[in-house]
Amino acid sequence: MRRREYLGGIAGSAVTAIAGCLGDGLLGGNTADDQLALADRTLQYGGVLPLSGGLEAFGDPLRNGAMLPIVELEGSDLDVSVDFEVVDSETAPTAAVNNVAELIDAGYPAIVGAAASDVTLQMTQQATIPAEVVTCSPASTSPTMGILNDRGFSFRTAPDDSIQAVIAAQIAVSEHDAETAATLYTAGDYGRQLSGAFSASFDGTIQHQVSFTEGSNSYTEPLREALSDDPDILFLVSYAESGVDLLTEYYENHQGTETVLVSDGLQDEAIPRGVDASLSNVYGTAPVSSGPGRDGFTSLYQDEHGGEPPLFTANAYDAAATLLLSNAAAGANDGTAIRSNMIDVTTDGGTEILPGELATGLELAADGEPVQYRGASGEVAFDENGDGGSVTYEYFTFEGEAIVSIEERTPEGVAQ
Repeated sequence: MRRREYLGGIAGSAVTAIAGCLGDGLLGGNTADDQLALADRTLQYGGVLPLSGGLEAFGDPLRNGAMLPIVELEGSDLDVSVDFEVVDSETAPTAAVNNVAELIDAGYPAIVGAAASDVTLQMTQQATIPAEVVTCSPASTSPTMGILNDRGFSFRTAPDDSIQAVIAAQIAVSEHDAETAATLYTAGDYGRQLSGAFSASFDGTIQHQVSFTEGSNSYTEPLREALSDDPDILFLVSYAESGVDLLTEYYENHQGTETVLVSDGLQDEAIPRGVDASLSNVYGTAPVSSGPGRDGFTSLYQDEHGGEPPLFTANAYDAAATLLLSNAAAGANDGTAIRSNMIDVTTDGGTEILPGELATGLELAADGEPVQYRGASGEVAFDENGDGGSVTYEYFTFEGEAIVSIEERTPEGVAQ
């Protein structure tokens, strides 16, 4: 067994050879291994993840989750080689489009990423779909992802935000007796869609829906507009980088009697660490792992990294696992062939494969045997839109510098 790691520029790559050799052309793609036995070829996948920018806090955990299948396979007896390389999305559409070209040019047929919905939408439409490269996002939650004209190349293990909107709207009424609400959301598809879905689901009066630009020098005007009619609930949709500054300004100038309900992008310890206030009126919602493979994944993660897996880490593992199983079933590092197997390896009719059993799954898939991957984040089971993942959400708050779970919820009428 050999493990090699390459770090340089914006990219960090890890290449693992298990009970075998890697061969030539390590980072240049593999076009000569079509139809070869599993032991005679290298499975390839890349990552486009937010190692910097607004979602930087999620970058390393997502990379750890996406790499964990490699760690798992290293501990198995399976004769297989896996090549994985990550580039930085910078949490910016233009950077993701530019940097994913490095992976496309190198011949990677499948990619875990991106994370932010706006980034993923631009990256897939401008780069990966035209190149016939499969993507599977662990954290893009915008409903737009489900209606993308993607020719079947775009998948996600993150849930649709329309579910989070229902949960948040229910909590606003049932837990905080809210009759009026305003939304303050980051400009772009993620914020606009979640604000709109929350407003449509809220059983009360929506006073204002106000957008803001991430990284602004001041949030005085959007805060003033959103709070101008004294809402019972302020629903805040943001990422941590801007969330710290926005909440700091809120507590300095605007705090009234309203409750602040935040989205999953602010379930980050940077918020209580960075905001000089008690956050006693701040609550939030975020998807939580609920799949049958959750315990197996958590054990793998803790053995490698310690502690509890952060938000969307299980989704990153599930994304990588399904791409690898589809690659094994396809028999080649070919995006079109991998695309054709993504639904097959996650639906009924084959040997059930859980986190911790990936070696068995790869061997069966490579031999043409049907498998059904059952995820850590949720029952992946991709539908025709490429959607799969958890529908269970955590209702949380902040105490000191800790994020504290209050309970888990699933909206009525949504099957798990």
